[in-house]
Amino acid sequence: MSEFEGEQEYAREPAPNLGPLKSGRPITIAIFILLALIGSGAAFFWHEYVSSIIFKSETTPPVVSLKTFEDYQRTVDASLQRDHELLKIQDAQLKRMSDQVLQLVMKLDLLESNARNAQAAITVAPKAVPKKPAEKPRISTGGAPLPPAAGSSEVQTPTNPLQ
Repeated sequence: MSEFEGEQEYAREPAPNLGPLKSGRPITIAIFILLALIGSGAAFFWHEYVSSIIFKSETTPPVVSLKTFEDYQRTVDASLQRDHELLKIQDAQLKRMSDQVLQLVMKLDLLESNARNAQAAITVAPKAVPKKPAEKPRISTGGAPLPPAAGSSEVQTPTNPLQ
């Protein structure tokens, strides 16, 4: 019995007899011919197409007439002059804006210093001392003597109205 559960032993059948083995010589020859054709095709492609691509990229630029070149040169010169003028205008605007920012900063500093001076000039008003509320007269409603008021040294003597 096997050490694995559910494993069964199968009876092995002998391999069928295929007869004598055929020679692989024709297949080998066909493979070599196919490889030779692929190699010669790649060599032909390399020689004809790749070399022409490489040499075409290294050719000289086309010849341009003097008149065409002078027209191109005038166009480029006009473009450069226009750009130069635009840069001058931009520089003038930038200088004007930086002067405005400087003036605004100076005004802001002046306002801040005036505000500090105004705050320093204000005298601080003394705080009002809270007033104590006036004591109300104490009246006995039941005829019993009242205890002495807080903070007083008086001793009240009972008064009897019946006497």
